[in-house]
Amino acid sequence: MLTHHKRPLLAVALAATTLTSFTLFSKPASALFDKTRFITDVGVAFFAFHHWVWNPYKHGAFQPGAPHRTAALVKAGLATLFAVNRLKAADHLAHTSKSPLLHKLAGAIDRMEAAFASVGQNLKNKVFDQKGIDNANNSLSSVDSLSKQAGMTIHDVPIKIPGVG
Repeated sequence: MLTHHKRPLLAVALAATTLTSFTLFSKPASALFDKTRFITDVGVAFFAFHHWVWNPYKHGAFQPGAPHRTAALVKAGLATLFAVNRLKAADHLAHTSKSPLLHKLAGAIDRMEAAFASVGQNLKNKVFDQKGIDNANNSLSSVDSLSKQAGMTIHDVPIKIPGVG
C-alpha cells in the first residue's frame, strides 16, 4: 500500500518515464541511427575504393599494357562513382545530424567526396591519374583517422555494386 508521502514520488516517476518515452519515440527513427547509417555509408565507400581502385592500382592493373586495363579502369570508375553516392548520403547525415561527432567529420567527408568524384570521372573515361588516386586514398585515410580519434571505427562494408560485380 502506498503511503501519502510516496504518492507524489510515484506520480513524478510516472511523468518522467512517460515524458522520456515520448521524447525518445517522437524523434524520427532516422535521428536515432545517424551514426550507424553514417558508418555503413562510409564503410561501403571504403570497400568500393579499396576493392575496385586501390588494390588494382597497387597491382598495376591501370598501367598501360596491363591485361584487361580498360575493363579495370571502367569498373573502378563506376565503383568510385557509386562510392561518391554513398559519401553524399554520409555527408548529408554529417551536416544534418544532431551529433557533434558527425559534424566534426563533415569537412573530411566533403574533401573525400570531391577527391572520389574526380577519380571516378577520370577512371570511367579510361583516364589513369596516379596523383588523383593517391589524393583519394589520402582523403580516405584522413576520414579513417579522424573517425578513430572520435571513437568510431569504420570498416569496409562489402556490397555488390550495380554494373561492376
